[in-house]
Amino acid sequence: MSSFSQHLRYAFRQLNRSRGFAIVAALTLALGIGANVAVFSVMNAVLLNPAGVPNPDRVLAVRAHYNTPAELNNIGMSPPDFADAEQGKQLFSATAAMTMGNLSYLAEGRSPERLINAAVSWQFFDAFLAKPILGRTFRPEEDVPNSNRAVVLSYPTWKKRFGGDPNIVGRKLTLNQQQYEVIGVMGPEFGWPNQAEVWSPLALNPARLHDHDYRYNEYLFVVARMRPGVNIDQVNQYLAMKARENANSEGEKSYAKISGWGMFAMPVLEYVAGDLRKPLSVLLSAVVLVLLIACANIAGLQLARASDRQRETSIRIALGARRGTLLAQAFTESAVLAVAGVAFGLVLARTTIPLLLMLAPENLVKNLHVQISTPVLLYVIAAGVVCAILCGVGPAYQMTHIRWFQSLQESGRSETSSKGRQRLRSAMVIGEIALAMLLLVASGLLVRSLRQLEHVEVGFEPQGLMSASLTLPRDIYKSDEQQAVFAQALATQLKNQAGVTDAALVDALPFSANGGSASFSIVGQVLPPNAPPPHGNIRSISPDYFSTLKIPLVEGRFFSSTDQLKTQKVAIIDETLARDYWHGQDPIGQRISFEQAPKDENSMMTIVGVVKHARVSSLEQDNKEGFYYLPISQSPSHGIDIVVRTNANPRSMSDAIRNAVRQVDSNQAVYDLRTMDDLIDSSLVSRKFVVVLLSIFAGLALLLSALGLYGVISYGVHMRRRELGIRMALGAGRSDVLALVLRRGMELAIAGLAIGLVATFIAGRVLSSMLFATSLFNPMTLLATSALLAATVLLASYLPARRASKLDPMRTLREE
Repeated sequence: MSSFSQHLRYAFRQLNRSRGFAIVAALTLALGIGANVAVFSVMNAVLLNPAGVPNPDRVLAVRAHYNTPAELNNIGMSPPDFADAEQGKQLFSATAAMTMGNLSYLAEGRSPERLINAAVSWQFFDAFLAKPILGRTFRPEEDVPNSNRAVVLSYPTWKKRFGGDPNIVGRKLTLNQQQYEVIGVMGPEFGWPNQAEVWSPLALNPARLHDHDYRYNEYLFVVARMRPGVNIDQVNQYLAMKARENANSEGEKSYAKISGWGMFAMPVLEYVAGDLRKPLSVLLSAVVLVLLIACANIAGLQLARASDRQRETSIRIALGARRGTLLAQAFTESAVLAVAGVAFGLVLARTTIPLLLMLAPENLVKNLHVQISTPVLLYVIAAGVVCAILCGVGPAYQMTHIRWFQSLQESGRSETSSKGRQRLRSAMVIGEIALAMLLLVASGLLVRSLRQLEHVEVGFEPQGLMSASLTLPRDIYKSDEQQAVFAQALATQLKNQAGVTDAALVDALPFSANGGSASFSIVGQVLPPNAPPPHGNIRSISPDYFSTLKIPLVEGRFFSSTDQLKTQKVAIIDETLARDYWHGQDPIGQRISFEQAPKDENSMMTIVGVVKHARVSSLEQDNKEGFYYLPISQSPSHGIDIVVRTNANPRSMSDAIRNAVRQVDSNQAVYDLRTMDDLIDSSLVSRKFVVVLLSIFAGLALLLSALGLYGVISYGVHMRRRELGIRMALGAGRSDVLALVLRRGMELAIAGLAIGLVATFIAGRVLSSMLFATSLFNPMTLLATSALLAATVLLASYLPARRASKLDPMRTLREE
């Protein structure tokens, strides 16, 4: 301890003598560590340790899958599937199902408001080991039809809508024109799913749990907590066994066997991560590279300081100082800098995290609790230790390889570092430039990819469209007739609003992340043995849907007002579905059915039209399946999306939409009022988040590498003062000296550029999967990135070169 205390005091004395270096080094490390803490904190909260869920690794998402098409290899479960999972009580301590919906909240003296509702089975909170801060959660007797008039509030909802009323438990709320009782409030740390504002009992009809007709009607999200000692392999063996039993019970030509249906489980964290895992991993890799550049910078500066202190160190060695002591002092000084960098980095991270969340997609950060938790602190400590080691390598190398006797002999002349030490400093700068090049190319390619996505054709005209949503209460609009009458009345009211040129209804708008799909049969078509039935995306629409969105008709006709609930059932398909399942035949007049063996005319739908295919989910990954559309009058839905077209600013149509709904039913809440352009842009928000942050980190890397190069060139000029003075005294012009120094900087830059390009192509496998219509070998991006880095290097080299060219040779030689 005495020795450590002595090393610590010596380190503080040395840093105090070089306050400028100490401040710059600590702030440089703080930038790198702060960026790492901010990104890792978000990654930890999303992917590793979500707040409010003890032992998240024990929680599983139970899923269903089909072999074809690929879009169905990971989907929700049906009520019978959920019943099978519930039977695994030897594996699970709690099993729960959930569906997302909306409740219309009507407070006295106010307009209806939408509350996002998660309808859950009674063990839902037990699966996450989540406890309320007020009241209780659901009981089994509340999770049955007609007895499910209870809700649990999320913490933000309790605070925002009810002012944090401590007496909220027991209060009655009017939701969907029914009285619900508040029985509990969850804590601020629990937000699963992160959109939920309230939870209500799912209240599944017990008959559905064992009804074979519901086996392939997957609309439930199922979650389960494994018992201690149980692993996911055991769970998947059990689910595979239940899937085989169900398939065998249907016979040899069962739909389950033909379609490759089955059940499996995956960690809920992996399910939640989804497409975010790779982008967040890329961002974390980027900030780690920034930290490495920062460490290389400081190591280079430390190496330069060690060279300046070479005579002092030689005297200490001559007086008997051991190399172990010198090494300990070098690493102690680096450790002090690392500790300062960690401290400042944590402060910086607290400021950076809110800014990071402001840039992040709303669905990622809503109810997300990002905090400096134990895993984050362990990550920070590990980063600090790595920084201390990397920053201490340079001076440690200098001290253990010093030729102290020769150094003392040359004490009266300018010190000239050995070629080995110069190569070490140059290698650090080359590494910095290479890492900066890697990040710049990656961000450049992603920016170009984003630009390509923004010009993708969606198959309809989004300009001038305004959208909104509403949800009809099932207890009020119980029958298909009631829902169809509401839809027809609303469509009429929308068209009568001032400024509206066209209006339509649909059960799921394009780019709204909603909508379903289903298998169907083509009447009269015989499938090959073991061939899966046709499958497509399905939408219920009003007659003016295609004309409102301006989706072209290829052949046949659109729906009309004569297509009613009790008339001949009809359907419209798109070109993709026609190509996939009619193979060049004319589908007009042919009939399809949801039943594999339709028994009567009422179960069949006649195809009356074919339209162009339109993207509905993502600009990046269009659903490759085709669509079949049904009239909303014949296939009504409780969830209704509204879309109106106007020649004015579409945002000005918000009041018109609200007014139309109010005239039909004033108790219904209208929500999610957005332009279609906004909806399309929202599909790119995750990509934009990654591109913006990666560009920021690439810029930071470029700045740090430029500073590192500036430091190396400046130090080289300082160490070569005598040589440069002699050159100028012998006739070298200032331009010659300027070119000499600049050439050294460009040599380092070219080496860094070459290594950076190689590193980019090596890392291309990860990067290429995030690119859209953009090649990894994109010449324009590579040239632009190389030019930017070369210009930065030239500027960083020019400043010390200009100073070198202004040396007074006589004065320099006299000082030497």
